[in-house]
Amino acid sequence: MNILVFSDTHLYLPFDGKKFNFLKKIISDSDQVIINGDFFDDYMISFDEFIKSPWNQLFPLLKKKKAIYIFGNHDQEKFSDKRLNLFSDVQVTSYKLQVTSYRFFFTHGQQFRKTPDLFIKKIFKPIVSFAVRIAHFKRQNLVNIFGRNFLKLRFAYRNIATKQKAIKAIKNNEFIIVGHNHWAEVDEKNHFACCGAILYGFAQYLTIDSESGKITLNEEWYK
Repeated sequence: MNILVFSDTHLYLPFDGKKFNFLKKIISDSDQVIINGDFFDDYMISFDEFIKSPWNQLFPLLKKKKAIYIFGNHDQEKFSDKRLNLFSDVQVTSYKLQVTSYRFFFTHGQQFRKTPDLFIKKIFKPIVSFAVRIAHFKRQNLVNIFGRNFLKLRFAYRNIATKQKAIKAIKNNEFIIVGHNHWAEVDEKNHFACCGAILYGFAQYLTIDSESGKITLNEEWYK
């Protein structure tokens, strides 16, 4: 069985048809799906708007795959409601899955790398939303110019401190898989992985073979 693990799609409007087609393809090609946080971006779109948006065309496919949905920092549990059931069977802050000799522990990762938005009061949300929009705009332009190299330079360092904290939390031969950091990595020696992001025309995601427990890091452009 092929398990797809992705995070940080940060879905919002305007609708991106190329991103939609890419997600549809990788979800269709999988047997099971784990969404490891920041599926939609509440600082860019409300949950109600997201549910009613063209992104909802992914929902029947995700339900067919019995998707596991893990809350992130941009799609915190308090931002949503029971309509999460439209596209996922399970909604949790972390998820454990036994595969061969590994016990995989999936969590978005904000407990290992805390970000300012976790502490922002509701009254300041419009300010955060504006900052997030500006950040996405700037990053997209820089990716258009410098490509993958910009993303690696901008985000890869995040895994260093996250890994140090995650390793200390490992129990009983667990393998921790986070999102949150926007740069994918698989460190088998330290039982740590980050599933990257699907943003700015560049996709990183993981697939896990349920028979062998082998993790594969996948990268491709979807422009």
